[in-house]
Amino acid sequence: MFLEHAAAEELASKLASSGWEVQREAPVGGMRVDLIARRGEEIVFYEFKLAGASAYDGWASQLLAYQKLARQHGAAFRLIMVRPPRQMELEIDGVERMLFEFLLQHPPSEVSDIAGHTLIDEVVGVDLDSVRISGTTADVSGDASLAVTLQTGAGEEIGAELFPFAFSARLDLVAQRADEVDVLKVDLSSWYGDEPDDDNDGPTDNASSNEDRDRF
Repeated sequence: MFLEHAAAEELASKLASSGWEVQREAPVGGMRVDLIARRGEEIVFYEFKLAGASAYDGWASQLLAYQKLARQHGAAFRLIMVRPPRQMELEIDGVERMLFEFLLQHPPSEVSDIAGHTLIDEVVGVDLDSVRISGTTADVSGDASLAVTLQTGAGEEIGAELFPFAFSARLDLVAQRADEVDVLKVDLSSWYGDEPDDDNDGPTDNASSNEDRDRF
């Protein structure tokens, strides 16, 4: 509805600047017309519809009814199909929680294998770069960070880390849950470090620390 409303407001502004008298959400013959434009004896009824919506909401019969209504009032009828822009900044409420609840039950192996116990605390900083919504399902992809607490096998805490990761997921927007989450890549450099070992000089402090961590 937002995109249809925005398109109607944009057209109303353009028509008004061209000398048309514009009426929004006009009640006519028991129906409500999205936009009516009048200039002299010329009248045009406009209806706005989101592209692709006609398959499931009975729009065909509504279209015929609006066409008939326009003829009854000596007006032309125009159907405006609204298409989303190719690039949009999108947010999905609760996506951090949905990802967290799924990964709590299905932790990425890269993270769970680091220590004796890996406790997933939360998912933060979700940045969606792709969203495809079909009915009540959203297929999304993007980047986020996984906050974890790492423990030894005996339960002693050995560190808390924030690991960036890339993901794709399928979300149920009605149930507010993630049905599938595919963790594509986890950046563990903050835990293992970026510097390679140098066997000729003996282990560095960082290498020794890494070896201790690996034994957990």
